Parts: sequence; structure tokens; C-alpha cells
Amino acid sequence: MQTHLELELEQIKIKIFEMADLSIEAIIDSIESLKNADITLANKVIEKDKLIDKLELDIDDECIKFLVTRQPAASDLRFVLAMLKINTDLERIGDLSTNIAKETIKIDGGALLKPLIDIPRMGEISVSMIKQSFDAITEKDVEKAKDVIKMDNELDELNLQIYRELFTYMGESTRHVSQCLSLILVAKALERIGDHIKNIAERSVYYIEGEDIRHKAVNKNMS
Repeated sequence: MQTHLELELEQIKIKIFEMADLSIEAIIDSIESLKNADITLANKVIEKDKLIDKLELDIDDECIKFLVTRQPAASDLRFVLAMLKINTDLERIGDLSTNIAKETIKIDGGALLKPLIDIPRMGEISVSMIKQSFDAITEKDVEKAKDVIKMDNELDELNLQIYRELFTYMGESTRHVSQCLSLILVAKALERIGDHIKNIAERSVYYIEGEDIRHKAVNKNMS
């Protein structure tokens, strides 16, 4: 039978995983709305961000209450501190997905310059990174978390590639400047989403091992 302390920790974990699922859904739906010029879906992403915001407040309250009323062991303390920070990163992912949806609305059904390839790829990588980060938490697998940190480099490269390509389009014709700027902002939002997921992976390592690896190079030989 679980103790009250264990039940409280489990409740925090359930809500954080629920928030991760909502963040994944927000990324997927925001990209789909852009690909398909689906204004209805874009508005749904914006509306559902309120759920993420509410969950953030609930999780913050539960974590702070736990820290104030309990005297957790080191591993439980690290877990709650990590969840507090992961909570903030997930909320920001929701905000950035909302920004993508707003660009869909701004484009307003206009024909895209060409079929989207790199932007959906960035979305797929982001979703994979979130899933792997939370697998790392569940399995207490440090190497999985560190692999997520490395995956962020691919998002950075795709963002740069998209920027260069769209900048070239703008240089060749002024007709598509507005759409190019929107797509650049979308790619930048996905690159920033990657940064927040990288933060989540770093918090995961802190929870599992008690090691703060922020600002450190991550490689296979790292203990």
C-alpha cells in the first residue's frame, strides 16, 4: 500500500505526464493546421493552451505544497524540483505551439510557396524528443536523456536551413515576403521548443543522478 507521500508524488507525476501529452498534441496540431491551412484546428490549439496554463498552476501548487509540508529524501526532493522546472518548460512549449497556430491564421489559407518538408520534420523530432525525455524519467535512463540533448542539434540545423532557403526566396521576389516571414517564425518557434525539451532532458538527468549537466558538453563517455 502506498504512503501519503508516495501518493502525492504519484499525483504530481500523473499531472506532468498529462501536460506532456497536451504539449505533444499542441505541436502536432499546430503543424497540421499550417500544412492544411486549417484555421479551425489552429484556433483549437490556441484555445487548448488554457488547459496547459491551468495544469502548470496546479502542478506548481502541488510541488510547492509538497516541499513545504514534507521532509523529502534526496531523491524525492530532486524529483519535485525537477518537475517544477519541467512544468515551466512544458508551458512554454504550449505557448510556442500557439504562436505557430497564430501564423497559420495570419497566412489565412494562402497557397504555400511549396509543400512543407523541413518544418514538419522539426515537429516530428520535437515530439520524439519529448517522448524520449519522459521515457528517460520513467525508466530512470540517463543515456536516453542525454541522447535527447544531442537531438536538439538537428533542430538547430534545420532551422538554419529553413532560414537560408526562405531568405533566398525573399531576395528573389517581394510577393512572398509575408509568408516567408511567417514560416521563419514557425521554424524559430520549433527551434525554441527544442531548447525547452533539451532543458527537460537535463532536468531528467538531475532527477536520476543528482548531477546538473547544464552548460556541459554531453557525450557518450560522460558518467
